[in-house]
Amino acid sequence: MFAVLRILAILALLLIVYASFRYVRERNPRWLNLIRVVFFSLLGLGVVFGIGLFIERLVLG
Repeated sequence: MFAVLRILAILALLLIVYASFRYVRERNPRWLNLIRVVFFSLLGLGVVFGIGLFIERLVLG
């Protein structure tokens, strides 16, 4: 499960980098909205990852 979350996080970071380059080139606010959505999704993914690790630590001891 955590390997999938890591892969999704890496893909999200790559998408943020791509959207950043496109925004600098075009100055289209659509790219800023995409960056914002992906960033908050990445934060949510980090919270899920952290809670999962915390629960796993509690269960395994």
